[in-house]
Amino acid sequence: MGTISNLDDARTRNISQIAHMFELHRDTVRKRLKEALVKPAGKKSGVDVYAMADVGPALFSAEVGNKSEDDYDPNKMAPKDRKDFFQSERERLKFQTEIGELIPDSEYRLDLAATLKYLVSAFESLPDNLERRYKVPPEVLEHVEKWADENRAWIYNKVLEVDADAR
Repeated sequence: MGTISNLDDARTRNISQIAHMFELHRDTVRKRLKEALVKPAGKKSGVDVYAMADVGPALFSAEVGNKSEDDYDPNKMAPKDRKDFFQSERERLKFQTEIGELIPDSEYRLDLAATLKYLVSAFESLPDNLERRYKVPPEVLEHVEKWADENRAWIYNKVLEVDADAR
């Protein structure tokens, strides 16, 4: 790399110097400058030099600003990016589990099963409890039993719908 003799030399660089400075390939620098329509600021020793004020945004604005939905779709990512994406997702899920925001599927299913068993048991024993505790007449108990059966069947059907959606 050459020495800087005046301030204008510090503000301009050729493609090789820019590539070295930002640790990019010269073809990458050339392509990004062309895409951003950056014009040379002049020539030094017969080689085009570019103003660093124009070079920075041209090289890195594509990485920061112009992201589309496809840039976040793992199926459309480059293999390295896909690996990094899934690794970060795995770490996020692990962290959320550690702090209690997520619970394992098996724990959820056990809790749901226990809740539904209790609920079904309550529906089944409701008419008997009403008869024993409150001496409810048989005509009313028939309506309560019918209501309990309908609601138990509704819950059963909703559980089947959820299970079908999960597959």
